[in-house]
Amino acid sequence: MKQIAQAGLFDESSRHARFSELLVRNDTNSETIKSALTQLLNYADSVEGLYLQLAFGSGCWDTLNPSWRPKDLVPFSDLSAGDLNMPSSQGDILIWLHSADSELIPQALVMIYQSLEAVADIQLDLEGIKNKESRDLIGFVDGTANPKDDQRIAAALISTEELGAGGSYVISQRWQHDLAAFNQLSINAQEKVVGRTKVDDIELEGADMPEDSHVSRTDAKVDGKAMKIYRRSSPYMSSQLEKKIKPDHGLYFFAFASEMQRFSVQLERMMGLTSDGVSDKLMKYSAAKTGSYWFMPSKIDLTNVLKIN
Repeated sequence: MKQIAQAGLFDESSRHARFSELLVRNDTNSETIKSALTQLLNYADSVEGLYLQLAFGSGCWDTLNPSWRPKDLVPFSDLSAGDLNMPSSQGDILIWLHSADSELIPQALVMIYQSLEAVADIQLDLEGIKNKESRDLIGFVDGTANPKDDQRIAAALISTEELGAGGSYVISQRWQHDLAAFNQLSINAQEKVVGRTKVDDIELEGADMPEDSHVSRTDAKVDGKAMKIYRRSSPYMSSQLEKKIKPDHGLYFFAFASEMQRFSVQLERMMGLTSDGVSDKLMKYSAAKTGSYWFMPSKIDLTNVLKIN
């Protein structure tokens, strides 16, 4: 039977999102987890226009499905080089809510809280605030280099020859921006950091493209093969409730790949953990605060694991 992705993966009309990363409690058995997640999926299926997608950390997948695992699935590990860091906050369950209708998100979020209250603890809960032009809070378009049409399938889905076919490897990182520092730069200097023009969203070329720009460090090939990923990231912003609390705003980097190498190559190049030793200048203005790797199974595999009727 042909493997297909969970519904909503390639629906780019959704501008409203909620990302919840959870840690399963140690005393929770697999059947209890499956029952809670099945309840959530049944609810989401009953609401037209709402997507609720599930992904799992390595340890949680082994608990739910000890018979097989995709070959590249590993937990996220800390990365560091000099003053640069990408910390691990590896979770067990990732829930991605998204819709073109913002009114559908709150009630679904309540269902998540109620269904998983006795199963897991939420370690991250962010509202995505993507605008019509898909611009990050630094003012640049995010995801311009995303593959299009059928190329998205090759970039995002595990091939049919492998375990987990039709599913995806997933990365999530919360990047906190220093907007005050970035916005002090001239537009030209900002463009050199990113590697694209700010207004027209055109990639810099030749001598105008710095080797430490974000585009230069993430546009990578291995043995002639482009390390393309499929991004579904969202800007986020939390409220400043007290004067002593520094505002928290940035990008929830959220992407899919057919093989884990596509993530690791990009992260190592950003960190400067490569032979050229060049790091991503954007990391001077944005710091990674979390990091997890996930497996998002195909719709069929998810159904089989949860034993959904």
